[in-house]
Amino acid sequence: MTEIRRRDLLLAGLALPGIVGAVNHGAGDDSSEPKRFEDTVGFEVADVVSRCRLAILPLGSLEFHGPHNPLGSDSIIISGIAERVAARTAGLLFPTIRFTQCPAHTAQFRGTISIRPEVMTMYFVDVLRNIARLGFRKIFILNGHDGNIGPGRGAIAQVADETKDAALLFVSWWEFLPGEMMKTLAMFHQANGGHGHGGPLETSAMAAFRPDLMHLDQAKDLAETPDLSGGPPYFLQKSTATDWPGYSGKVSEASAEKGRKIIQISEDGIVRLIENWLKHDEVPGSW
Repeated sequence: MTEIRRRDLLLAGLALPGIVGAVNHGAGDDSSEPKRFEDTVGFEVADVVSRCRLAILPLGSLEFHGPHNPLGSDSIIISGIAERVAARTAGLLFPTIRFTQCPAHTAQFRGTISIRPEVMTMYFVDVLRNIARLGFRKIFILNGHDGNIGPGRGAIAQVADETKDAALLFVSWWEFLPGEMMKTLAMFHQANGGHGHGGPLETSAMAAFRPDLMHLDQAKDLAETPDLSGGPPYFLQKSTATDWPGYSGKVSEASAEKGRKIIQISEDGIVRLIENWLKHDEVPGSW
């Protein structure tokens, strides 16, 4: 529990300085283009790897996010953030992994494509092994989907154990927007600050990149899901979720404008985390 609280405080501290800047800057302000792995020509590979400080691998999903959001919401959000982060950190941006594991209670919805968690762990391991084989010793995994956390951490543990001098950092974009911060910003009127699958926070973030794909008229506002723990994080999986429509919260409060502010806060926090990580190579593993 102490570790969780310390980690939450660290992430909150990293993100808080971005709040002021986010009021005046939104997603899409940075026009610089990142260097993309798939655009690298064969003769350039060695030079590109030697010049880039780190590899950036985004993880998304193809999952039902309610009738108002696209199936690729997680992939759209994380791809957009990753592009901006790569441009600001001079990282080499790898393609977003979209076919991933989805929980049982969303897998039942038409449109969700879910891969078994054990398969995803092996798949992530192979991708990370190949990135390390290119010569990268700093690999940043930027996650946009809850179902990637378990397989992703398992893969990182294996690759770090078998690769000399490798350092792999895994973070989810929404962790830079803790509930207490979101309540302070007062964008969404629910106790957890708008968090929740397909809820107003996530829908706003998606709309920041693809407002043309947001259809709020297709979804009604829902009552907030009760917090079983009273605050501490927990992990609950169910085979099915009876009468659950596949999303959560008061989605009518979502907007692209709010999404741009949210994305900026998260992006700024992620960039600070990467810069601190690269400056302090002596830091041990996760604490």
